Amino acid sequence: MKHIAALILFLACFSAHADCQDEWLTYNSPAQWLSVTYSQGCYQGDLVLSYSKEGPRRPDTGEHSIEIPFNLECPLKKQDKNGEIIEFSCRKDGVSPLAGATYRFKLIKTSLECDGVVQPDWDHTFICIKGCGPKTPRKLFVPFGEGCS
Repeated sequence: MKHIAALILFLACFSAHADCQDEWLTYNSPAQWLSVTYSQGCYQGDLVLSYSKEGPRRPDTGEHSIEIPFNLECPLKKQDKNGEIIEFSCRKDGVSPLAGATYRFKLIKTSLECDGVVQPDWDHTFICIKGCGPKTPRKLFVPFGEGCS
């Protein structure tokens, strides 16, 4: 009986942390990659902007990336009534691919196939609305959602 109770407690704790994210934003293309992560993981700590100047992300190769505090690169933010960032602007004299750009949050309706059944879903995205240069990512993706359950 103790083992069953311990197993139930373990599973309850595991599912309580299932939505824990280390990344807030991602972008990956054949030409470059970028991510904004929480310095302490699981929505904790300062946001850190990491990016490469060239090529897609290859974390298994130990590829060198450039890391800077997100708040130094993109200090201007608008938040909703719950404190969630819904828009941010990056410094024109910044050093990252986001320099000079302004992004606004948008939910984009999409679908997800689970076990052969197509279900409605939403992509959580930041769209570049101003200062979008040729090397500026047009969309930054928020890794969100439970996927198939």
